[in-house]
Amino acid sequence: MAGAGLFRIILTLALVIAPLRADAPSEQESRMVDLNVVALDIHGEPVTDLARDEFRISDSGKPQTIAFFRHRDSPHGRVPALQPNEFSNRSHANIPRATLILFDLMNETFATRGFTASRLVHDLGSLETADFVYLYLLTVDGRLFPVHGLPGGQAEADPGGDEPWTSRIKPLLDQALRKVQQSRPVEVDIAMRVQMTYLALSSIAAELSRVPGRKSIVWLTDGVPIELGPNRSDTGDFLDFTPLLRQMSEALDRSGVAIYPVRQVMLGSPDNVNGAGSGIGSVETLNEFAELTGGRPDAGKDISTALRQAVNDTRTSYQIGYYPPAKNWDNKFHKLRVTCTRKGVHIQSKTGYYAWRQAPGAKSEQAINSAISTTFDAAEIGLRATLSPSPKGERMVRIDAHIDAQDIVLIHDGDKYNGHLRLAIVGYVPGVEPARGPLIPLDIEYGDQDHDKAL
Repeated sequence: MAGAGLFRIILTLALVIAPLRADAPSEQESRMVDLNVVALDIHGEPVTDLARDEFRISDSGKPQTIAFFRHRDSPHGRVPALQPNEFSNRSHANIPRATLILFDLMNETFATRGFTASRLVHDLGSLETADFVYLYLLTVDGRLFPVHGLPGGQAEADPGGDEPWTSRIKPLLDQALRKVQQSRPVEVDIAMRVQMTYLALSSIAAELSRVPGRKSIVWLTDGVPIELGPNRSDTGDFLDFTPLLRQMSEALDRSGVAIYPVRQVMLGSPDNVNGAGSGIGSVETLNEFAELTGGRPDAGKDISTALRQAVNDTRTSYQIGYYPPAKNWDNKFHKLRVTCTRKGVHIQSKTGYYAWRQAPGAKSEQAINSAISTTFDAAEIGLRATLSPSPKGERMVRIDAHIDAQDIVLIHDGDKYNGHLRLAIVGYVPGVEPARGPLIPLDIEYGDQDHDKAL
């Protein structure tokens, strides 16, 4: 149909965005804190049979009541059989999870790059499975270059074949490094490198946000500082990158991305452990990234160990949500602690969050704008849409949208199930900025029978 390319329907998951109290629409949003939790046994293997009442959550030392709980594995999403003029955000091209390796040339020295490249070839070549594993370079001028990239974009440069792409990792990586490697430009100082690094991570988070469930980035880097002393700053002043770190961790958290840093520092590197000057250095910054996103801190891991951990953690996890009291949104950092009552189970989750006050609807706006900025279909909520001519005129179309109820977060409250979605219709015309309509509330309330029928 001629009109099919002009419309994309975007549905946002309220649990991650902005659940609202239907009985108090004029009040500040009742915002849920969403946790993506990994449970591990004493051997580091995932535990997949935990129940809601086996988890405990404390927010700034105070116990919280779990409002939403589900176990998430990562099978392929259901691909619907489509009728004529029917479209879906799910197809066989969708991927159920993603582990992305970021080889950070920008923040590594020449000596470290060579060592990292050698280890990467060795460890990827012996990887048990390369399914849903992707590799990008962060170039010295801040670009993201795909060696084996996410499907659907320019990154998909490796023709593949029957063998896994990792079996050809050495020629693939050598070719990519020849294309991008150059001396670090003199004008790119440390402060600029930090900002460019965070911008690249933001871009990756936006692309990964379209993949359902938990995603991970194995970040191979010497790290970036959180603070520069006057002797390292081009202005002669102290520079604090904490605000950038906060914004970046929140963007990664919204996209469901966890960081697994691997620092391969060579002795004599000018960016060694305390190379940031006075204050907190690169190692602490990387560990804070991991803790704020629910990844695993860099404790001297090699690439193989970090990659195996990241891949395992994306396969299965628990989604847990709770509502902090309204007074908790105080523009301060809140420490989180998630534990399990079952003996021998270790819980891996983010260790805190920034409780920023926000205007009602701000989270929904952020999520919609993020979805608009990517060229890929987000498939976490299954959607089918049928386009047909409108009886009102030949220049209009009718859109009938069908949502997969099993993908929606429904909060069980007494004898009711409540869900809150926000929908936007966006018009896309080549060469023109997307035109977005207003957010449309789509609040759902089911009784037990209606809930079972919907599922």
